Amino acid sequence: MLVMPPVSERALAWPPIEACDSHPRVAKKAWFAAYTAPRHEKFVQAQLAAKQIQSFLPLYTAVRRWKNGVRREIQHPLFPGYVFVCLGDGERLPVVQTSGVVYIVGNGSSPLPLDDHEMHALRLGAQRASLMPRPFLCAGDTVCITRGPFRGVKGYVEGDGSDLTFVVTIQLIQRSFAIRVDVSDLELAG
Repeated sequence: MLVMPPVSERALAWPPIEACDSHPRVAKKAWFAAYTAPRHEKFVQAQLAAKQIQSFLPLYTAVRRWKNGVRREIQHPLFPGYVFVCLGDGERLPVVQTSGVVYIVGNGSSPLPLDDHEMHALRLGAQRASLMPRPFLCAGDTVCITRGPFRGVKGYVEGDGSDLTFVVTIQLIQRSFAIRVDVSDLELAG
């Protein structure tokens, strides 16, 4: 007879945070990113769940306001075009055959697994915090400020990691100055 310890309601509501649910005798599973057709993320997630394939679709909530004044909270995929799937060796075919899945992200010849630490942080963040998308910025990227008193000003990003600085150059006198700007107020200049 198997006796299970009591489980809280919160534990039932969220999936476990392990790298992947796997059994000791089964080959190690890893997380992969499945690229989907545009705006098919929730559809693909539902199909994978119906096939009993472990998947993860991080969502964030945004308030949408229509022209008639109605406001609603809408859930959007944190990473548009991607659903994360936990797969072992030889389990890719059912995922690729799922309607709406274009391919599993890889190097062209084989899918590449995601870093376990990054997936753990993403899944933990989705459970315990409010996630919001941010642009992927690197040092040297040319960006434009989208809000605040510097709106419309173009410059480049300087720094590394989360410590980014916005640098504006006055071309005529060949001088620059730096300002600290929240990353959410920057977008890549096209």
